[in-house]
Amino acid sequence: MQSRILLGGVVLALLGGCSLPASVVPGEPNYNKHSEKVPKELAACILPAWQKEVSHTTQSSISNGYRITAPSIITADEVLDIVKSKDGSQVSLYQGPPWAKSGALREAVRNCI
Repeated sequence: MQSRILLGGVVLALLGGCSLPASVVPGEPNYNKHSEKVPKELAACILPAWQKEVSHTTQSSISNGYRITAPSIITADEVLDIVKSKDGSQVSLYQGPPWAKSGALREAVRNCI
């Protein structure tokens, strides 16, 4: 009986690890650029373009800026962090594996920068 409970706990822990938001995935961003625009201006440009591609895209406030998240049902979410820098914004895009990356979302970021 205890081994079943332990096994169930291990399975739940593993599944929980799979459902962590992509923003906690370690590593370098796939795309990292500087913009002279302030975070609010960039977010106002990028969010509607992302929502056009992925309807459930959301925006949240983070320390010194914004996070835009496009959910994925297959792989990790695509996450864009826009943080204030001394002369504009630093934009960091985190995408999943190469076969799952959205070129349209990256292009939207490029067009707004």
